[in-house]
Amino acid sequence: MNLAGSWEQHAEAWIKWARSSPHDGFAGGTWPALRELLPVPGPGPVIDLGCGEGRASRELRALGHRVVGADYSPTLTRAARASCPAIPVIRADAAALPFASQSADLVLACMSLLDFDDFGGAVAEIGRVLRPRGQLCLAVVHPFISAQDEDTLHGPASGFSRPYLQTRRYTDRVEREGLAMTFTSMHRPLGAYTAALTGQGLAITALTEHGAGAIPWLLAMRAEKIQR
Repeated sequence: MNLAGSWEQHAEAWIKWARSSPHDGFAGGTWPALRELLPVPGPGPVIDLGCGEGRASRELRALGHRVVGADYSPTLTRAARASCPAIPVIRADAAALPFASQSADLVLACMSLLDFDDFGGAVAEIGRVLRPRGQLCLAVVHPFISAQDEDTLHGPASGFSRPYLQTRRYTDRVEREGLAMTFTSMHRPLGAYTAALTGQGLAITALTEHGAGAIPWLLAMRAEKIQR
């Protein structure tokens, strides 16, 4: 099963998980990190790429951004539309976006770049749809975390049996407070992200790491389109 299929398979579980704030780090970690990197609202549109059930789109709208959500999962697309009918949400492949070239002020990729089957195609599409000086704000699981062996992801000690620089698929199964969620994603080293962005004419203007543990669990970046 590809990454998109895995997300559709677990879509209902994700909706419950994402809308139960104690169950993941969005409210207290991911969103504050991204909010610090966001530009002031402009004329838009802002594309929330891989919008899932819509929580980042709703936050963007509350800040005054003109948002369009995009996700490949039909279940998550329907959930995002229902959660805020004022936000347009389209079902779209991240590597073939139905937006005109140079049409967006901002692309937000909140914990989604690690879940696209065609990572290179998705980054190319981000570069295409952004206007000159448009910006990308992204957050991913920190590569220091995703490089770990799966059975040590939530344990007291970290295990690394495969090379950090080796891109690979991994599965993280989590149970908290009576809910369970399966995340199937790609580990990529930091250099894979930076090379993909710069290869599309995106200059990284901010990079932050977050997490109170020995290893940060969150990586956030902002990049600006300076070419093409």
